[in-house]
Amino acid sequence: MLSARRAAGLVAASVPAVVVGGSSWYREKHRPELPPHTLRDLSGEVVVVTGATSGIGKAVAGKLAGLGATVVVGSRDQGRGEAARRGILASVGGTLPAPRCEVLPLDLSDLGSVRTFADECRRRHAGNISVVVAVAAEIVYEEGRQAASGADLSFATNQLGLQALLAELEPELGSSPRRGASGLRANRRVVIVGSRLEARGSVDPEVVHSTGGARLNKGWAGRDAMLRYADTKLCNMLLAATLAERWRGKAVDVLAVTPGMVHTGLWRHFPQWYQALTYPVRALALRSADDAAQGVVFAAAAIEADGKSGAYLSDGLEVEPSQGAKDGKAAARLYEVCGELIAADRSPRRGR
Repeated sequence: MLSARRAAGLVAASVPAVVVGGSSWYREKHRPELPPHTLRDLSGEVVVVTGATSGIGKAVAGKLAGLGATVVVGSRDQGRGEAARRGILASVGGTLPAPRCEVLPLDLSDLGSVRTFADECRRRHAGNISVVVAVAAEIVYEEGRQAASGADLSFATNQLGLQALLAELEPELGSSPRRGASGLRANRRVVIVGSRLEARGSVDPEVVHSTGGARLNKGWAGRDAMLRYADTKLCNMLLAATLAERWRGKAVDVLAVTPGMVHTGLWRHFPQWYQALTYPVRALALRSADDAAQGVVFAAAAIEADGKSGAYLSDGLEVEPSQGAKDGKAAARLYEVCGELIAADRSPRRGR
């Protein structure tokens, strides 16, 4: 018979193999399988991508550049933005000239920065912005961190900045259908990258209103970082639904997309011990940024997504959002409250 010590050693030795094997199986089982589709030729069109300096956003930007689009990347850090630009161009063979991928300063938590970014996009590309892909998001580990406006930092970045950006670009997006390289007219698109975690989210527009965005619900103080992130993702779903309704009849479709569980830099704000502990599973089991980008690119460029404004997509297929995301009254009120916070902001525009 095995001694207790030897048996324990065998069990301990087998754990890594079980974790690796199980994680690899999970990743293979959840690889994206999109329905048959055709991606549009984006030559001569401009695509604005937030969160494109790394992860899903960078992968999406590279794939859209490969379809011929001029990609505008918003970045808080010019150095990271330039590195991303080089990587994006290299991902399509490095054959595109530099102007086909541009980097502009953008900090979504700073509404002044958002206005400046939108102004520059309009100045450079008036009438040619066909797609906006909103990937940028933050998971803020420390409770109580706030943007300069006083709003919670994750809410300011993930929701307020996004709503402000789309409001600034609305005249460009809703003015007329785009006419691509094929000459066919089609609606412009807004793609908001969400998360299935939205089902765990909670938002009370009246709490947002009374706290100036510092809290999103009555239980905010006791919620951990992932739940607070889920709250902002529910806000994104409500924003997508509101815009789809507000822009009904205009030449723009609004789509929400879940990319699945992805190994990205979103985890960087967690403590080092947590990152180290979870890294093996995250790296082996979760989707890569390239895999996750496929469904986002479908939403941004697939002909089959034409006219699907208001849909929630997962790997190119429509899925049901949570009941909370279907609350039209809450969606309309949250949009109104966020609009008031955006209008009240008096941050000076950043110089260029």
